[in-house]
Amino acid sequence: MDILNRINDHVHSYEGITTVNDGHSHEYRGNTSESIPYERSHIHFYEGMTSRDDGHTHDYYGYTGIAVGVPGGHIHYMNGITTLVDEHVHAYEKDTSLNEAILR
Repeated sequence: MDILNRINDHVHSYEGITTVNDGHSHEYRGNTSESIPYERSHIHFYEGMTSRDDGHTHDYYGYTGIAVGVPGGHIHYMNGITTLVDEHVHAYEKDTSLNEAILR
């Protein structure tokens, strides 16, 4: 199996800024779960809470896309919509960091 298919323990970090809606945006950052087998590759679950802006936060969660090989390892694409708060949502779209081994 190559790096894109191997189900070894690793995570990815991510960070970004949501779209501007209702006159503001939010920052988000976190780490994915360990790998989850999917088809002939793997994906990761992620969840978190945005920064507090305009007096509130939003939750977000989802699954990344499958592994995409890049020099030095692989990344995953992630995108979605935050939860509805104060009558609006925000979109987010980002690639994760390179794979990061979990040290035990």
